[in-house]
Amino acid sequence: MSRKIYLRNKFFSFGLIAFTILFITACASKNNISTPTYSISGTVTLGGSALSGVTINLTGAATASTTTDSSGNFSFTGRSNGTYTVTPSLTDYTFKPVSTVVVVSGASDTNINFAATATTASTYSISGTVSGAVLSGVTVTLSGDTTGTTITDASGKYSFPGIVDGSYTVTPSLTGGYTFSPTNETISVNGADVTVTNFTETAVSTTTYSISGTVTASGSAFSGVTISLTGAATTSATTDTNGNFSFTGLYNGDYTVTPVPTNSYIFTPSSTAVTISSDSVTSISFTATSSTASTYNIFGTVSGAVLSGVTITLSGAGSATTTTNASGNYSLPYIVDGSYTVTPSLTGYTFSPTNVAVSVNGADITVTNFTED
Repeated sequence: MSRKIYLRNKFFSFGLIAFTILFITACASKNNISTPTYSISGTVTLGGSALSGVTINLTGAATASTTTDSSGNFSFTGRSNGTYTVTPSLTDYTFKPVSTVVVVSGASDTNINFAATATTASTYSISGTVSGAVLSGVTVTLSGDTTGTTITDASGKYSFPGIVDGSYTVTPSLTGGYTFSPTNETISVNGADVTVTNFTETAVSTTTYSISGTVTASGSAFSGVTISLTGAATTSATTDTNGNFSFTGLYNGDYTVTPVPTNSYIFTPSSTAVTISSDSVTSISFTATSSTASTYNIFGTVSGAVLSGVTITLSGAGSATTTTNASGNYSLPYIVDGSYTVTPSLTGYTFSPTNVAVSVNGADITVTNFTED
């Protein structure tokens, strides 16, 4: 009798464990959040023609490597928001710029281009260190006989490879109220690697602001919604029991606030562009609607004298606003099937075309480029 009871209890325990695992898996699947990813791509040319076989290294928020194809093109897909450095290399060639910093912030960056020059000259490196409160993510700019940008690593170190003999200036920068001593350093590369004098970073007292708002569903507070912030800063928050969210410690700049849909809800508007100009923004509202529809992205680019900070407005079957990044690229995520109009705007400028009508039908859409006049 005791053995039967033992076996029955054992089978019951196994069954309970199996049921628990299935239940947790089902819940996770139901609440799975589809986070959009973006691409970093561009072209390498030699005298205006495509250059294949160039190794392209990606560092920063992720590390990867690829090679240019027969058209000189390269691409890194599946990239999350973050700061990256793209660096080309090929024996017997130098590149301008030697490296480029790319900030992925709610949009793909598809215009990372390099010009190659054939050379038999030896090349060297310029490296150095930044010290202070913030070590990682300081932008370092190289100018002079060639150009380039890179970012410091977790130890504050940076390096520019593939540098030929010549005169250069190295300049550090970091948004959010920081100064550097010295402000820049002029150096000469002459047959050897060069280590730059260390830069010391000092935080300057700067006022910060906040972006806050509320998410509702059928007129009631909606808690547990992930809210993504991109633009001048990248972070996320979650709505509380009153449906409220808040991002604090923000500096003046352009931001995009986006509620992240689950498999059960979408939001109107799908995103909202916010500009902080010496004051907090406190009335960002989103409405949740029950839906199982698939969502897609609308991508595009603005070209002209001003690339960053152009407002992009989506109207039609849904609404949204965002701003272009430093490369003029933008992305409107979480868009359901339907007909829409995309319109750029920037005070003091006109655009050609003035707007573009698009239809989302089961796939992402890339909009015709806007040219700023």
